[in-house]
Amino acid sequence: KVNPRPGKMVIYNGVQYGGNKQEIWTDVPDATSWDFPKGILIRIVRGCWMLYEKPDFQGQKHVLEEGETVLSHLWGINNVECSPRKVIIGSIKRVIKDHSIPEIELHPEADRKGTIFYIQNEVPNTEEYGAKLSLSSVIVNSGIWLAYKRPDFEGKFVVLEQGCPPLPKSGAEELDPVKSLRPLKMGGLKVQRPTNPKIIIYEQPFFTGWSMELTENAYNLKMLLDDSRQSQDEEFHGVGSVRVISGLWTAYEKEGYKGHQYLLEEGEYEDWKMWGGFDNGLFSLRYLQAEFTEPSVTLFEESSLENGNHLDTTQEIPDMESVGFGNVVGSIRVNSGVWVVYEQERFFGEQYVLERGVYKAHTDWGGKDKTIMSIRPIQLTEKSNHQKLKQLKAYSKPNFQGVCVDFIAEASINESFVPKSFQVLQGCWLLYSKEEFSGAQHVLEEGHYPDFTFSCWSTTIKSLKPVKYEFSEPSISLFAMDSCKGREVNFQSAVNSVLKKDFGFYTQSIRVKSGLWTMYEEDHFRGRQMLLEPGEIFYWTTFSGWRTVGSLHPVNQPTVFLRIKNRAQDLYLTAIGDLKDSEATQVSVSQKNRKDSQIWYYHRGLLKSKAANRACLSVIGGRDVPGSKVALWSEHGKAHQKWRINRDGTVSSYIGDDLVLDIKGGNYYDKDHIIINLLEHQQTQYWEVEIL
Repeated sequence: KVNPRPGKMVIYNGVQYGGNKQEIWTDVPDATSWDFPKGILIRIVRGCWMLYEKPDFQGQKHVLEEGETVLSHLWGINNVECSPRKVIIGSIKRVIKDHSIPEIELHPEADRKGTIFYIQNEVPNTEEYGAKLSLSSVIVNSGIWLAYKRPDFEGKFVVLEQGCPPLPKSGAEELDPVKSLRPLKMGGLKVQRPTNPKIIIYEQPFFTGWSMELTENAYNLKMLLDDSRQSQDEEFHGVGSVRVISGLWTAYEKEGYKGHQYLLEEGEYEDWKMWGGFDNGLFSLRYLQAEFTEPSVTLFEESSLENGNHLDTTQEIPDMESVGFGNVVGSIRVNSGVWVVYEQERFFGEQYVLERGVYKAHTDWGGKDKTIMSIRPIQLTEKSNHQKLKQLKAYSKPNFQGVCVDFIAEASINESFVPKSFQVLQGCWLLYSKEEFSGAQHVLEEGHYPDFTFSCWSTTIKSLKPVKYEFSEPSISLFAMDSCKGREVNFQSAVNSVLKKDFGFYTQSIRVKSGLWTMYEEDHFRGRQMLLEPGEIFYWTTFSGWRTVGSLHPVNQPTVFLRIKNRAQDLYLTAIGDLKDSEATQVSVSQKNRKDSQIWYYHRGLLKSKAANRACLSVIGGRDVPGSKVALWSEHGKAHQKWRINRDGTVSSYIGDDLVLDIKGGNYYDKDHIIINLLEHQQTQYWEVEIL
C-alpha cells in the first residue's frame, strides 16, 4: 500500500521575498502567461518538481528539490554575474509524489552483457562497479535520477527518466562517463502552521459538490453534516476530496476516530486515492497539536513498556531491521512530537498516527498485530521570511464565533469591537484592560482561548501587543527586602505558591536574571497577572500595587527557527563539513545560501543546527579561554554548550558572561571560523537574529 503525499511549491516574482507569488499544488500544463520580468525565487515545501521550457511538459528541464532556489536566469543562460532577467516557464510537473522505491540498472559492459547491477540508492562513485559507465549503460526502471559528471554528486548533471532519453541540449554529451548517480526523493513529513488548523472537505472529487470548512475535531462527520445542511435529500456516504489549508490532521475511515488512519498534511487531495484511502470512506477528523521541533519516541519489544529490548530514536527509520531492532513492537512511548508508524518498510502499508503518551499494546494505536517495519516523525518546517502570519485572532463571541479581527503587531482595539475569545497562532501576546498598553495585564501563550477563563480579574481588553522573544534560560530571584537585599530565593521553573509550605515568602523586590516570567498576585496562578522581563524591581509593592507575589511561572515561548547574521560582515552563521557527523562539523560565517546549514533554533539554552542532526553549538575544550574554537557537538547540556542571545546583539557563553561569539579573522584558511572572545565591543561580536 502506497501512502501518497501532497505537493506544494511557491514562486515569487523577483529574487527576493516580497513580490507577487504563485502557490502551486499540482501540475501546470501551461504557465507561459505568468510574468516574471526580474528572475524568481522558488520555495519547494513538499515533493520534487520539474520546470519545463515549453508547455505540455516539453523541452529542457530544470529539477527542483525541497528548499529554496533563486533563478536569475533560465534555459541556457548561466552567467550569475548578470542582472536578473525575464524568466519564462513553459509548464510545471510534480514528479515525486510518494516514497515509491527508485531503481536503475547498471550495465558496465558496453554490449550490455555480463553482470547487471540493480541499484535503489545513491551511488557516490560509479567506479566501484568496474568499468567507466556511459549514459547508455544506465537504464531507469523507476523514479527520477540525476547523473553527474563528477563523483559525490558534483559538477554538471542530466535528468534521467524511465523511457525518456536526455534531450540534445541537456548537456548529456559532456557527461560520458557518468561519475555518480542519485534518485530524487521526497523529504520527511512536515507541517508549516500547526496552531491554526483549517480543512475543507468536498462532496465530490476535484473539489466539487457541497463543501464544509472545519477548524475543530469532527467526531462524526455524517452527524455534523446532517445538522448543518438544510437539504437532507442525499445521505452522506463519504468525502470526495479534501483541501488542508493549515495544520496537521488525521482522517479516519469510521466515525469516532476508528478504522483506517490517513495522515493529512497541508495541501490538496483531489480524490480518495491521493490520501491513500481504500475508498471514499472518511467519517471523522482530528487535528494534531504538539511541540514538533524535537520529536522523540521509545519503542519496546514487549507489551506494557516492560523491561527488555527497546529503542530510543529521534530520527526516521525506513527499515527497523537495519537498526537491529526487528519488526515486533509491543508497546510505544511517544516522549514528544507526533510520529507515524507503518506496517511495511520504507513507509508503506497501513499507517498509525501516534501523539505524545503511552501505547501499552498494538490495539492502542489501532494495529491488527505487533508488526511495525518503519517509523518517522512530523517535523516543523520554517515559514518564509516574508510571511506575516496573522499571529493573533480575536473574536467578538466566545468559542471563536462572531466577527474576527486579525493582529500582527501592537494595536489599540476599536470601541465597537469587544473581544470574547482568542487564538494565539504564533508567539506570546500581552493584553491590557486599558488603552495605551496600561491597566490589568493578561499573558497569553500560544494556544486557543475560547473564553475569559484565563482571567478572573478583568474581561475588558483595550490594547494588546506581541511579546519579544527572549533567548535565554529562565531565572528569577525574589528578595525579602527592598533594593534586592536580604533573604533571597531563586527559581528556574514554576512555583504555585511562594507564600505557603516551604517558602512563606513575602516578596519586596525582584531581580529577573533571564527569561520572561508571568507573576500572579495569588497562589496557584490566580488573580492579577504581570509580565516581567530581565531587570531589577527595587520596590515591588510600589511598582505593582500588590501586597506580594503569590505564584509565578516562566513564559513558555514556542521554539522558532532562526538565521543569525554577523552585523559587521553581513554573513550568516553556517554549519560546514560532514553534517551527518555532529563531531566533524565546523561553524563559520558565509553568504546566505537558503539551506538548512544556516538554520538554527534555541532550546533550553542550546543553539541547535537544523541540518546537523540537532547538534549543538559548543566551545571546543570546554574552557573559558578567549580564542577557543566553536563547533557543533552532540548534546550533553554542559555549560560550554549553553548560550544567551542578548538584546544588544551579543551571544554570550554560560562559561563566562564576558565571553561572546566572534569571528576569528586573520589571513589563514580558518579566518571565517567562529570562536569565543572577551567582550570588547568589536563589530564582529554583534549579531542579528532573523526569526523565520
